[in-house]
Amino acid sequence: MSKLFSFNFKLKSHPDKLLYEHLKNVGELSREIMLCKEIKNKDAYSEIAYLIGIAHDFAKATTYFQDVLEKRITKTENAHHGMLSSIFGYYLVSEYIKSKKLDDFNEIPLVAWIVILKHHGNIQDLLGREVEKLKDLDIVETQIEDIKRNSVGELKGIYEDISTINVDLEGFFGKFGEMVKKIELEGESLVFSKNIDNYFLILFFYSILLDADKLDASGIGIAIESLPRRRDIPSDLIDRYKEVRFSGSEESDINMVRNEAYEEVTSSLERIDVERDRILSIELPTGCGKTLTAFSFALKLREKVKKELGFKPRIIYSLPFLSIIDQNAEVFSEVLAGIEGISWKELFDMEEEDRSRRLGEISSDLILKHHHLADVVYRIKEEGEEFEMDVEKSLLLIEGWHSEIVVTTFVQFFHSLITNRNRAARKFHNMVNSIIILDEVQSIPYKYWVLVNNALKYLAEEYNCWVVLVTATLPLIFREEKGEIKPLIENKQKYFEKFNRVEYDFNLEEKEFEEFKQEVLDEILESDKDIMVVLNRIESSKDLYSFVKEGLEREYRRGKVTEEGVLEFENLELFNLSTHIIPIHRLERIRRAKEEGESRKVIITTQLIEAGVDISVDLIYRDLAPLDCIIQTAGRCNRNNEEKKGAVKIVNLKDTENNRVFHQIYSSTLIWATRDVTGKGGKFEERDFVTIFLSKYYDHVRERGSIEEPSGKVIEVLESLRFSEISDFRLIDEDYWKMDVFVEVDEEAKQIWSKYEGIMKKEDRFERRREFLKMKKRFYDYVISVDAKKIGAIVTGNVSKYNIGYVSLDDLERKYDLETGFITREREEAMIL
Repeated sequence: MSKLFSFNFKLKSHPDKLLYEHLKNVGELSREIMLCKEIKNKDAYSEIAYLIGIAHDFAKATTYFQDVLEKRITKTENAHHGMLSSIFGYYLVSEYIKSKKLDDFNEIPLVAWIVILKHHGNIQDLLGREVEKLKDLDIVETQIEDIKRNSVGELKGIYEDISTINVDLEGFFGKFGEMVKKIELEGESLVFSKNIDNYFLILFFYSILLDADKLDASGIGIAIESLPRRRDIPSDLIDRYKEVRFSGSEESDINMVRNEAYEEVTSSLERIDVERDRILSIELPTGCGKTLTAFSFALKLREKVKKELGFKPRIIYSLPFLSIIDQNAEVFSEVLAGIEGISWKELFDMEEEDRSRRLGEISSDLILKHHHLADVVYRIKEEGEEFEMDVEKSLLLIEGWHSEIVVTTFVQFFHSLITNRNRAARKFHNMVNSIIILDEVQSIPYKYWVLVNNALKYLAEEYNCWVVLVTATLPLIFREEKGEIKPLIENKQKYFEKFNRVEYDFNLEEKEFEEFKQEVLDEILESDKDIMVVLNRIESSKDLYSFVKEGLEREYRRGKVTEEGVLEFENLELFNLSTHIIPIHRLERIRRAKEEGESRKVIITTQLIEAGVDISVDLIYRDLAPLDCIIQTAGRCNRNNEEKKGAVKIVNLKDTENNRVFHQIYSSTLIWATRDVTGKGGKFEERDFVTIFLSKYYDHVRERGSIEEPSGKVIEVLESLRFSEISDFRLIDEDYWKMDVFVEVDEEAKQIWSKYEGIMKKEDRFERRREFLKMKKRFYDYVISVDAKKIGAIVTGNVSKYNIGYVSLDDLERKYDLETGFITREREEAMIL
């Protein structure tokens, strides 16, 4: 700081911040973030990160940019600061590498160039438009002349104070043309080297710069100490939680199996070599308590890593479905309440509303949820005081994954590992040095098995991570016989053989949907069972629901519809579940379906119930699907291993009117693999079915499926640094374009929409964004995503105004049914006819 008081700095980076302060802060924060990582070349990388930080806004020193800030004039091309700053960053890093004689770091100056160039946008192809811009540098040369005339003296003062190497600005300007040619040549060389190291190196430095830049601009991260503190979590926390939570529970067979599995997984840590064993698996039957088991193992592994390697990994818990994220995050929050001064016993005795409120007070630096529907609130405790960050700072910390435990979706995780997008990439540095739990890993599309294998192995080996795959149906992403994965359950057969909860009944002959509807209704009327029907298409689930409803009303008279859309008869509750139902009602229905009560439950649903949801019924009908999906669905049947065996009936449904089978939504490779291993169908015991057929099924998928080609294309794009094509990667393919639709289902929703309209009318886009973030979770409680071709004119009339569909309370009867959800255009037309 010695020069600070001898030079009157005036240049600004932001309206309320000096350029000197911002460059210094971003450099220091970048260095500290890197030093907190346990990776190869940490010391050199930390200095390089620092130099990137102090260079990233160099060209804001032009009068063109300063006038935008001071005079609030429209930004011109001459005010753009990315290109000149990036070339200056290339220069600084080149000089550092030369001075330290780091011959193995020759690609790093180019990494600095691309990272700085795109720190306000998404990274583009290294041999594409960005390099082409180097051939026309009139604007940059104009900026250089402007700096020479107006601000070179202040820049010299800044870099004399903050740079760790000698900065010769006249030398930089003199070598400018030479450096541009070198960038072009080195860029070409880097691309043709086709080395995946380069992709991850760019992503890593890009992530650190983005986070440091945004945190300083927001006022959060002036120094690493001002970021949310790292927290200790006792490794035996879940052991203690279980003692209280399950105190007095009966010693049933299934509870003994759950405890045995828990002990085997957690004690397996003794045979884990933390430096060698990086990819691990927990493969156990559904209902075996995998969530708590995996979480406890992760806490104990974290402690072992801390003792042996000297750092605390974050824990990233990732799941495929939004429907189970809240459920699992609540369990983790319950556990963590024990170190937040909340009594577990008192917590378990609370009413649900009070309990949810208390769990919501858990500090965000301990646990946070991150998905597009999550609340934008970051809570922290300091010196005994609790407070919430403002919404902008909360968003930065949540999207940057600044917490010990992050609960998120597969889409968030994999689209931050394989990305060119600024917003997604920012969290990557907090994926480094982490324990990554991928729950329900069978949901990863088989065409990306090779890609996921390559990416996760690289992350584990090069960035000191551990990956734990959790499932009842472990896919062949990693091969045990090749030494790629270490099972934490040594004899999984033992557990699967203890579970014989259901009988599978395969009937692969095509069955008319109309005939099936009558079969289901007859079963409901003639039995006293809890029943679930899982169909492959949303419209099929609506058709069946309506048919069953009519039959029940003939039998029992008219039912009563609850606020969340459950149809109640005497001693029977009828549920419909699909993504056409607004989230606030969908989650409430799932919660209610899980509750034990005197009323029978009949649940007509789609695949969203397939995995992780703790619902248990006596009988399941399942439309033909891939074998792993069928087994996951079966996990909702006789989940707690009651004496009476459950039944899972697989049917091959056909839509006669359109001459198609409903399983066409799935890959033919997966359906034929299922047919091959089940033969002509028949009845199978659970223990035989899961232990024998599943491995055969995955072998068939690997043999039949073109798993190399889709993965190979993405890997080749990463290796060739064709960043713009990375955006084509979609973990979940959509066959159609979806549109978000807000459904004004009641007066509360009407008030929310009215508030949203008021926000959208504000002229200041930053204020609009800030105010919307405050209400985002409540807003999306009423939003569904629908095939845009099936929406209809009533809904699309509002799209041009707000870029979102809207069903008003006045139009509700025509466009939304409280029980079955959104009414598509075809269904609306049929109702009119």
